[in-house]
Amino acid sequence: MSKTKLSAEERRSQILAAARTLFAQKGFAEVSLDEIAKRVGVSRPRIIQLFGSKQNIYDAIVEAAYAAHPMDQDLADPIARKDDIAVFEGFARHILKHTEDREDREIVKILMYARLREDSFHRTHFHKKDTLMISRLTDYVGERIRDGGFREIDPRTLIYCYQAMVSNLAIYKNVLGQMDFVTVQALSRECARIFLEGIKQTPG
Repeated sequence: MSKTKLSAEERRSQILAAARTLFAQKGFAEVSLDEIAKRVGVSRPRIIQLFGSKQNIYDAIVEAAYAAHPMDQDLADPIARKDDIAVFEGFARHILKHTEDREDREIVKILMYARLREDSFHRTHFHKKDTLMISRLTDYVGERIRDGGFREIDPRTLIYCYQAMVSNLAIYKNVLGQMDFVTVQALSRECARIFLEGIKQTPG
């Protein structure tokens, strides 16, 4: 029985999935086009025909990873309502929820390699995804400080600290599997509660 021939788009998806797994296991620099071709079961020239280069495969994985997680849409309503707990809980839940499945865990691992090497994945992560949300959340915190709701703290420092806290918890919970005692929902809520207790303006 002959195998069903995949379309170019189906083959591209197959190659991206294989490359993502290999990059997560070994890092971008240590993976060759030959390894990707072997894992997929196609020739190296076919991969070049579809993508042109290993760098283009990497870039395609980056774009797909962050196009799938529109955090700005998730937080638009609570930001508009100035609902502090919903804003920070939603931010935490988004990061924690989107590192639960295998594909997203692979993206986290690739990002960890990328941060060490400061390569294009790292730059895309911060310039195309994080910069957008950090900018919006920084504006939100700045507004809440002016309203008298938060203490006088540099909004950028505050947001980077919160992001770092939640991102590290995502690694402990979803990559290392060391926090099975708490659900994503509960952990998101506690992250927001603990953080807000430290930055809210106290009367007096």
